[in-house]
Amino acid sequence: MVPLDAIDHRILRELRQDGRISTVDLAERVGLSPTPCARRLKRLEETGVVQGYAARIDPAALGLGVCVMVSVRLGQQGPEGAGLFLDEVAKHPEITECLLVTGNIDYLLRVWVKDIAALREFISNVLQSIPSVAETSTMVVLNPDETNL
Repeated sequence: MVPLDAIDHRILRELRQDGRISTVDLAERVGLSPTPCARRLKRLEETGVVQGYAARIDPAALGLGVCVMVSVRLGQQGPEGAGLFLDEVAKHPEITECLLVTGNIDYLLRVWVKDIAALREFISNVLQSIPSVAETSTMVVLNPDETNL
């Protein structure tokens, strides 16, 4: 574990909002001069706290208006059932997150689709057709624009 102080946490907060921010602007926002800010950022990258940078994609710009969370319970437990499930999940760009969880379900998926008809099609013809899937339950996300707080 890497020890972080308040300035490091401010740097991380700013990077979450804008991973392409310049070092000069980042330094100004966190109250440092550019050189010490650059050193801190380099340390955060080298120690693995910052693992990389990615783009946040607007689903609406891609015509995806419905976000759902789908809980999945596998009927075929163990590495073979999970492997089959994960191989199938990886083939579908509609699934933007796949989380292994504890409790009554095995996986929680975040899925983006165009509309409810596309959701019905996806659940019926994709998820429920995976042989290791025993049961699914779908919850519509009411605030999809606020999921990256």
